[in-house]
Amino acid sequence: MSIIKLTFSCFLLTAAAAILTIAFGTEQAAKPGMELCKHQYALCTSALCIPQPDDPTKAICFCAVEDGASMSSVACNTTQPSTDANGIRTVYSAFSLEQFKQGKKVLRCPNGTPWTWCLNKRCTVDPSDPKKAICVCDVLRTEEWITLGGNCDTATCKTGYWSGATLKDFNEAASFMEKALGLGQSAVKWCQTPKP
Repeated sequence: MSIIKLTFSCFLLTAAAAILTIAFGTEQAAKPGMELCKHQYALCTSALCIPQPDDPTKAICFCAVEDGASMSSVACNTTQPSTDANGIRTVYSAFSLEQFKQGKKVLRCPNGTPWTWCLNKRCTVDPSDPKKAICVCDVLRTEEWITLGGNCDTATCKTGYWSGATLKDFNEAASFMEKALGLGQSAVKWCQTPKP
């Protein structure tokens, strides 16, 4: 009898462990591993987004299409670009320092204002303009955040739905890219803080 009880207890513990793995396994797998990838990708660091009409937790973002080195938090082989039988091209959103070369600067925005998280999101290349991609990203309103959009105008933090990141995530990603590319100094440029 005690062997049956022990076997049943082991079964319950195994089942509970399996349920916990299913419930929380995705969250563990989503933690950034920072991979340096070298292929075509969507760059949404300054992308302007609009809330999706049927789902306020998502936004449609208009991103640039770039080629070369970028940072992803998933394995590079899962973000490879592809073209289907109808000629529709798919790329994935990644992080890079490219837009700093174009004079973009980092704008800091306060907690509670809307922003979107685009990293690793699947995007469709605009058939009429191969330099642009449309991505569906997550809408967030948590923590202080940053974007390369908004042209250093803090008023746009409340209305822009810019593609962004938390300050911590941005600093870690920028540092990773600078080391991976062997840059002697930081490529990051910040907006000047407005005077009170």
